Amino acid sequence: MAQVTTAADWAPYIPVSLFTRLLSFARSAWVMVMVDNPLTWKLFKGRNELDDIEGPFYILGAPQREFEDGKSVLAPKELLERDGPFLFMLDVKDVKGNPVPNAVLDCWQADSNGDYYFSSWILRGKVKTDAQGHAEILSVRPSDYGAPLLGVRKSHMHLIASGVQGKHVPMTTQVYMCPGNDSGHLAGDFASYARPVPYKNMATTWSLPNVNHGENFPDFPELPADDVDTAERVRWWNETLRKHDVGREVVAVARHELKLSVL
Repeated sequence: MAQVTTAADWAPYIPVSLFTRLLSFARSAWVMVMVDNPLTWKLFKGRNELDDIEGPFYILGAPQREFEDGKSVLAPKELLERDGPFLFMLDVKDVKGNPVPNAVLDCWQADSNGDYYFSSWILRGKVKTDAQGHAEILSVRPSDYGAPLLGVRKSHMHLIASGVQGKHVPMTTQVYMCPGNDSGHLAGDFASYARPVPYKNMATTWSLPNVNHGENFPDFPELPADDVDTAERVRWWNETLRKHDVGREVVAVARHELKLSVL
């Protein structure tokens, strides 16, 4: 694995070719009409209770973003300093609860203004889980987006999780962050109007008010004092941010478990 020496090396600006964008948009049109369509959903998805729609914003061929085993960064320094580093901690397991090492997570998300990036790979990338099936992704909090009269999408990260080829069924899902860790907010997501509300896809999100002017970020409960494991991982990331001259510390952390079905 290449040695990362600066924050710019974490998520460098890499353009997406016009051909890749056009091919991806054509593929997404097919996915939206056939796979994500509520009328045909059960023909393609639904075997795994964590299945969710892919949506129209996936771009084929995202780059690997790991800089250490199981650790990756999706956001460039500019976004980390503007919006505050947001840490995703994901555990991938099989249906029996066994960790799935080397699972590939292909992730994409909006930024804290609700904007997706299409001409570059910002806030897009792949990471492999470590030997314990664990992955940590440093990014920014994806904002809600949409229009109140037309429908609003709640804060989420998209991902496609792939385990062992020939053993696990790849899963397209979303990880949601809800104020107060109240999954009831998902009922107002327009993507759920014609399909079951994905309550089990909500991550448990904790705020770190000591680095956010003493306030919870934004409306997430404070990380419990007895959650030593999460606190230690946050400290590691904060030290890494300082080493790479990023002028912010982790403001919140979202933990979630993904389960892959077997063939």
